[in-house]
Amino acid sequence: MANKNGPVIDMTPDGRFIEAPRPSLTQILLRVLAFAVALCIGAALVWTAFLMIPVLLVLGFAAYVAASRRPTGWGR
Repeated sequence: MANKNGPVIDMTPDGRFIEAPRPSLTQILLRVLAFAVALCIGAALVWTAFLMIPVLLVLGFAAYVAASRRPTGWGR
């Protein structure tokens, strides 16, 4: 019965509650597979980020050194 002020109670006419269907084994395996794929992608992204930080630091330092050593006058 639906009450405007409260929750909806799903019951059969003889007073039993309607149970939600249980997921099949295929659905459970697909959910586990989707979680595992998402976890692997996240781990690969974190691993790539940790590898890129030292490379970017070295490139930034090299760019700083190159910019500080260039001549101040252009076209002379």
